[in-house]
Order: sequence, then C-alpha cells, then structure tokens
Amino acid sequence: MKVQVFDSWRKFMGPVVSRWREMGHEVNWGMHWGPELVTGADVVIFYPVDNNLKRASNEQEKPPHTRIVAEAVDIDIYAGHVGGVNWEFVDDIIVMAPHMLKLFRQKTGRRVPESVPVHVVPGGVDLDHFTLRKQARGYNVAWVGRLWIAKNVFGALQIFHQLIKTDPAHPWRLFLRGENYDPLWWRNHVEAYLEACPALAERVTFTERAEDMNEWLEDKDFLLQTSFKEAFAYCVAESAAKGIRPVVQMTNGARDVWEEWVFDTHDEAVRVLLGDYDPAAVRATVAERYPLEKRVAALSRICGLVKDDGEKDHSANPKEAETSNSNGHVMGT
Repeated sequence: MKVQVFDSWRKFMGPVVSRWREMGHEVNWGMHWGPELVTGADVVIFYPVDNNLKRASNEQEKPPHTRIVAEAVDIDIYAGHVGGVNWEFVDDIIVMAPHMLKLFRQKTGRRVPESVPVHVVPGGVDLDHFTLRKQARGYNVAWVGRLWIAKNVFGALQIFHQLIKTDPAHPWRLFLRGENYDPLWWRNHVEAYLEACPALAERVTFTERAEDMNEWLEDKDFLLQTSFKEAFAYCVAESAAKGIRPVVQMTNGARDVWEEWVFDTHDEAVRVLLGDYDPAAVRATVAERYPLEKRVAALSRICGLVKDDGEKDHSANPKEAETSNSNGHVMGT
C-alpha cells in the first residue's frame, strides 16, 4: 500500500516507517503537508497533529478512498492544536496513554464525531538499537528533554542538589541533554540558579545534541525524568532498554505508564538514586511492556496495513487494550 507519513518532528516515527517498508509498503516520510501527497496515498498518518493536520483538514476535501489517521501527542493537546482540526476529515485518532485520552476529550469536546474511534497506543522502543550497558555501576545521572519550563529541568536540578548534599563523598554528575528551546528563559532562570549554587554547577554538564542515544547513554547510571507534560517519554523507554534505571516524577498519568519507576517526593528520588538495581531486569521490563513491535502491530491494524484476524489485540498495554473509550471502541485495537 502507498503510505504517506507527515511527521513534522522527523524523529519518533522513523522506526515505524522502517518496519512498514520492510513489510513491503511504499512509504513516503515527510515533514510538510501537501494536498497532492494526501490524494496519492492509500493511508495518511499525521504525527503529530500540529499545523499539518489543521491545514489539511480545513483546506482540502477528504479523498474518498484514503484512510486518514491522526496521532495527537501531548503538546498537541496541551497547546490546543487539536482544537483547530476539522475531525470529520479523520478516520481514526491515536493518543499514547489513558490520561491523554481524557485530556483530548476535554480539549475537543463534541467536535470529534461519534463515528471516529480514539485508540490508546503507547510508544515503543527499538530494542535492537540499544545494547545492555556493560560498565559497572557509577554515579552519572542523565536528564533528556527540550530545555523549557514544561520539561521541569528545575526539578532535576533540585533533586540532584539534594543528592550531592546527602552523598558528598561520591563523584555524582548530572548530564543534561536537549535543545535550548527558550534561551531567554534559560539564561534568566536556569543559569541564574546554577550561578547561585556553584557546588551544584560544577557537577552539571550540558549537551545540546546526541546523534546516537545508545552511545550517549553508555556511561550513564540513572535517567531522571521530571517533565510535567509527558504522554509517553521516549527517553524513559530508551534508557530502560539500555538497562539504566529510570527515576520518573509522579505527574498526571505517569504511574499508569511507568508503574514502579515513579517517585512521589524528592526524598524518594534520592533514595532510589542511592540504591542499586539489576540492569538486565530493567531492560526486560521495557522489553515486555513497550517493544517497538507492539506499537507497529497496533498502528498497522489501525491503518489497515495488515488483515484483521479478529483476535484480541495485544499491541497496547493490556490495562489499556481492555478499556473502552466513550464511543465504545476498544482502545489499542
């Protein structure tokens, strides 16, 4: 089948696109919408929603023989992108977690037709890309994300500051990796905070880009995740695939996705960071819950790229796959 993927981030859909090409589908993976690209495809996927779907759904007639699938990511919902979409243009909607489904409903209200199913399909990590870390346990803490306020880098700095005060004898270091999304905010808040805490600042390293996350994570020992807005934080899944223990702040929906890796207080996070863990067990957990194959299987069924054999769907987290949305459609199928 001819598949058109509009992926303005040109990132997280890459492994899915590769699998679909291996399955024999003709997949065009681009960043920008064009009406001719929609009409020439059997299936069109918008990931994320943002301006591509807003423009397409309001400026183009829906081709009668083209299936339109939209995946609304967290920022689509929080920033209100979903409010500008003509949802009659869309055949299927995907969100990544149950709490995102609830927020999506709150943002869109009755603008989504009852006939359009909304599926919950978690992210998936390509385990073949991430090797189990080999080095002995050390004292390096990673944090990954765009450097802006919703990602809550302050939470990571505060937890790490408490950690080095609690355990000053060991050479703990915090590695921040991410694009500086708002330089003015960074200078006036984060840099000012670090300048006021020189003992903290000397243990913090900033890296804007890492071409290969598997390689960058090789010498890290924990992944600290403090963002307020995540549906499915890929950095958590990727670090776990590497055998690195994620330490995830409790926010809306976090425990539903990451379960035992979630902490409620800074004190609890510090206790986890001072503790030990089994890297192989961490990798095994994410391999069972969120392998890329489950996500590909779910998206393939939704997009009509595989035959529906009528069997129960195992593509999503079982807790999600057995839950119906308000339209009565089974999420994750």
